[in-house]
Amino acid sequence: MPTTSTRTRLHDRTAKLPVIAAAAAATALIATGCGTGADSLDDASADGDWTPVTIEHAFGSTEIDKEPERIVTVGWSDEATLLELGIVPVGMAESTYGDEDGYLPWDLEKIEELGADKPELFPTDDGISAEQVANFAPDLILGVQSGMQESEYEQLSEIAPTIPYLDQPWTTEWQEQTLTIGEAVGRKDEAQEIVDATNDYVADLTADHPEFADTTFAIGSPMPDSNSLAFYTEGDGRFELMRQLGFTPAGFHDSALSVDDGQFYGLLSLEDADSIDADVLVMWFNTEEERRDLDDNKVFQKVDAVADGGYAPFDSARLSMAISTPNPLSLRWAMDDIIPQLSKAAKGEA
Repeated sequence: MPTTSTRTRLHDRTAKLPVIAAAAAATALIATGCGTGADSLDDASADGDWTPVTIEHAFGSTEIDKEPERIVTVGWSDEATLLELGIVPVGMAESTYGDEDGYLPWDLEKIEELGADKPELFPTDDGISAEQVANFAPDLILGVQSGMQESEYEQLSEIAPTIPYLDQPWTTEWQEQTLTIGEAVGRKDEAQEIVDATNDYVADLTADHPEFADTTFAIGSPMPDSNSLAFYTEGDGRFELMRQLGFTPAGFHDSALSVDDGQFYGLLSLEDADSIDADVLVMWFNTEEERRDLDDNKVFQKVDAVADGGYAPFDSARLSMAISTPNPLSLRWAMDDIIPQLSKAAKGEA
């Protein structure tokens, strides 16, 4: 799971990236082989009739003046969005949570469906290495769902057109992410179809569960090695998914949730846990042990939602990763496991 601690480390880290060596930059400009990470191209681009595309983002704008054929993904779930569009990246960020040897299960299923080889992985937990990315000789770099720093963006842009997050780190909604990536690769109409179909899928789930309507929720995780709980706020994928399912954001009585500017979560002392004013409390954990520790806490047991059957805990790493940065692939993969537990909690039967 991209936990609060992990995401904060990625967002706030101050370590400087190594300067790109001239040789590495040159590698990015030289085709290293005739293979491509993309499948059959759109009709508009198959004959070489590519219309330049400009994508506006947090650091300015990026122009893509030729059809991308070697795409590298450095953001979480960017690879899944690309795969759903039928394109396999030549390289993608390694997943270190909920993975199968660095690959997420919904990605593997789609790669197999496309009949493609698995892309090569590279680590990003300690920063995006421009030198490693350059080794793939990409002509497009996607970090739409990321916490890419401006210095990283500048270095990556020396290699190939780069698209970072659009407004705030980690908070690009999956619909906007899909449409942005679709536009960047010349498949805007297909991306819109995917968004519409996925929205319809979630709407059908909502219609099947009227108990979600007018039911308030709070969704969070325990902060590792601390006495605090982190609750996700507007813009976070988990928070927005709950709203899309028909739930209503809850308040916190007697204690204000402390949310720093630009963050996707707020902190609440465990001592104030009983101030959570929600019908349904959803908590995500890294391990079963972490879950048991919180469940055994006497103050936590007094939270109204916990005492009244509205508590929905999840300690599956894969499910957690699936909704931390939701996308059209992971949503369909995860909902069969998540919806029944949310339904029980909404009915006060958890």
